[in-house]
Amino acid sequence: MTDRELDSQRMLNLLKQDHFPASNWDRDFLDADIRDFFDELFRKTGLRRSVVIRDAHISRTYGYQLMDGTRVGGRDYYLSIAITMHLDLRTTQRLLAVTKSGGLHPLIKRDAAIIFAINHGYDTFKLYEFMTELNLAPLDTGVE
Repeated sequence: MTDRELDSQRMLNLLKQDHFPASNWDRDFLDADIRDFFDELFRKTGLRRSVVIRDAHISRTYGYQLMDGTRVGGRDYYLSIAITMHLDLRTTQRLLAVTKSGGLHPLIKRDAAIIFAINHGYDTFKLYEFMTELNLAPLDTGVE
């Protein structure tokens, strides 16, 4: 049985109980999922974490914590990582789902602009210019 199948079985057994455990198991489960997701992304893309964190304009320590699941960041942090990694829309939506950040919705103007940027391969600088031209809030990763 694979690790994912074992985790699924473990989660199913927990859900069958009268109450969900108050332990950190659910947090550990989320951490592992985020960590595994990023590990797979970096394996497939061949990119280095340090380069992505730098180019996404995220502080070094915080960026590593986001990617190993020990900290949960705001949605804009994950979007900045996705833009920097040049992820396609489907993978970006999966990243947002794994990190429980809420997907991009084309009926929301800011989200539609981000979707456009992803589909057209914008980098973080071009996205910033595009968002400001449209009078939309650019991605906020805490860097001025």
